[in-house]
Amino acid sequence: MDDLALAHWFADNKTLLETAYLDGEQPWQQSGVGLHTPRTAADWAALRRPIADGITHDGTWLDIGCANGYLIECMVRWTAEHGIALAPYGLDISAKLIDLARQRLPQYADQLFVGNAWDWSPPRRFDYVSTLPELVPEHLRQPFIARLLAEFLALGGTLLVAEYASSRDPRAHLTIDQDLQEMGFAVTGCHSGYLNGKEMTRVALIEQQV
Repeated sequence: MDDLALAHWFADNKTLLETAYLDGEQPWQQSGVGLHTPRTAADWAALRRPIADGITHDGTWLDIGCANGYLIECMVRWTAEHGIALAPYGLDISAKLIDLARQRLPQYADQLFVGNAWDWSPPRRFDYVSTLPELVPEHLRQPFIARLLAEFLALGGTLLVAEYASSRDPRAHLTIDQDLQEMGFAVTGCHSGYLNGKEMTRVALIEQQV
């Protein structure tokens, strides 16, 4: 894929997600849950709390693909329930979604950025970074993850790589941890989320070495 084709891929993906998310009425729909299958706030929590399970101490956290900021709002609350103080930051390729996030979370407006994680330069390093591999084309996922580890994470930080299943996914189990290991990364843990007994979320942890 040449540079022009890659630029078109990112533009098409941004338009697809931006249009779908902004059509949602509920905050979790504007963050990617329940676009095609009706979901509740409880469903959202079951599907996204596994990310919070990977946060074990106070620190900074960057949510790559933060959309309307609803996950940021929830993560601060969920981690606080365990006595953890999380300083959140967000990044999204869509300026429209970041505008919505800033309206919803004015207290974090200066910590919400418009950019493409593939080539964005972070203003600082973070103790935690969460991402999705499908933010880049499949053949670029290994260098994408490597870049996040090298340029986004503080020493001793943790990268949380999430995989989400749709209700139509025939697989009994998700494979993000195996996929990352096949790319050459050392996965140090996993957390899963279930709906109706089916694994719908798996978050693999990769720790930046001190």
